Amino acid sequence: MSIFTELVQATIDSGTRGNSRLNILQLDETISDWDIKLSNNQEAKISSIVKNGPLLLIFIRGTWCPFCRMHMSRLNTWKRKLSGKNATIIVVSSESTDLIRQWLDKNPMPYLFASDSQSELADYFGVRFENNDFSQAATFLIDSNLSIRLAYKGKRTKGNFDAIEDTLAALG
Repeated sequence: MSIFTELVQATIDSGTRGNSRLNILQLDETISDWDIKLSNNQEAKISSIVKNGPLLLIFIRGTWCPFCRMHMSRLNTWKRKLSGKNATIIVVSSESTDLIRQWLDKNPMPYLFASDSQSELADYFGVRFENNDFSQAATFLIDSNLSIRLAYKGKRTKGNFDAIEDTLAALG
């Protein structure tokens, strides 16, 4: 492990830890059916996505964020493990589709990206930092009924992934 990686992992992200001003959506809450603007310029309704299986909606600050980049590299492992469970992974960034595509051209990823440049989705899910144009790290697992089956904010850990696997198994 590089010194940079160790320093990043050892750093406490005070912006997400204990931020009581965020009103995050909760377990078993039913969400509205949003149109998500994907980085390939297509739009998809959440209800269409979850017809094939659960949606793992992952909010990041942006492709510029070192913590988010580390997490996205770990998502490659998660993607392989989730492939047999018909789960769709969509990473939501506050950046424009052009910036996301530019980053993906240099850093291809095996999952979908979506732009939330107006922070509407982050506001709805309650993960946007007050007075900022980006969201905090957050993950939501949404089932075919548009119900939230798993929700957490902040640093993502192996324990979070274990909870995702357990929840997916319970969904069938």
